Amino acid sequence: MPKTGRKKLVYPEGNLVIKISPLDSNKALEATSNSLIKHPSVQKYLKRKKYRMLSCELVDSEVDSEIKSSRPTTSSDLYRTTFYDYTTNRTIIVDGHLNKRSSLKIIESNSQPMPSNEEFDEAVEILMRDSEIGSAIRKKTLQIYRPMPPLINEELPDGRIERTVAIGLLPEGNGPHQHEIVGVNMIHQTVVRFEGGAPKMSMASSTTCGLPPAGQPITNKGTPGQIRVTVTQGRTTLWTFTAVRPAASSGTNGSGIELRFVNYRGKRVLYRAHAPILNIKYDNDACGPYRDWEYKEGMIQADGRDVAPGFRHCPTPAKTILEAGTDTGNFLGTAIYVQGQEVVLVSEMEAG
Repeated sequence: MPKTGRKKLVYPEGNLVIKISPLDSNKALEATSNSLIKHPSVQKYLKRKKYRMLSCELVDSEVDSEIKSSRPTTSSDLYRTTFYDYTTNRTIIVDGHLNKRSSLKIIESNSQPMPSNEEFDEAVEILMRDSEIGSAIRKKTLQIYRPMPPLINEELPDGRIERTVAIGLLPEGNGPHQHEIVGVNMIHQTVVRFEGGAPKMSMASSTTCGLPPAGQPITNKGTPGQIRVTVTQGRTTLWTFTAVRPAASSGTNGSGIELRFVNYRGKRVLYRAHAPILNIKYDNDACGPYRDWEYKEGMIQADGRDVAPGFRHCPTPAKTILEAGTDTGNFLGTAIYVQGQEVVLVSEMEAG
């Protein structure tokens, strides 16, 4: 389900100028995630196991704190890395500090975190081994897409849930196939098919809504990207704020474009503006409702100059799926531009 994030700030008459400064880099986080697997404490849980790192993200230390900073800061020192151990069918969560790599907090969990792009790709590889479905995909009589919900959390008789990634299959042309949603059991690497063509709480009807998927890249949770923005009019500083791209936003399931430490003419007017919860109710309760995530960005049409990871300063308005009428684009992230007396930040997100 494509959706767009958009924030607007309105000003008096006059030319507006945007100054942008990047606030973080993914180098420290990448170095930490690459070395973390070798850490002795982590190896106790992952040694001789089949596993995958699903996400490694910076954690906003002030989200749950009653004490709020008065000044903007650079990226948090806290991070959270989530692994899935397929051998023992469990989630391993590692919390730590970028500047204190020896100090780790490790939690075992039965939770089912969102699949990463890489895990979905692996599920597709397993699906391709199925003689019938794999052949149809190769012949392009079936098209793969990401369905909703992304995981099939059906309990076994003993209460366990084996990690199963959902994959949608749309028929192409007038071929013999029907719309179907299948599961790929990542524990046993097997394909699961369902009576009626879809698992419970999902539908595989003959008609689908929305534009066809573009098959372009989308972001993983925790992809870095935030900037400090100053908006001036002549010699007057109107606004200063920190902007965070959806992929780096706070909250359990992300929160779209975030604005933090928003000052107008030197006065604090907002500490944080975001949308941490998005519940989707479907027509006639046909399926769902689902709590959608707000961190997977889809590509948009945005021409301009890249000013920081995930941010592009544009001379003209960016176009999402709503304006362009297509799910394709040339930029993955958040566009920022002046439009009349407004500074606009635009991103497109998707969930299924």
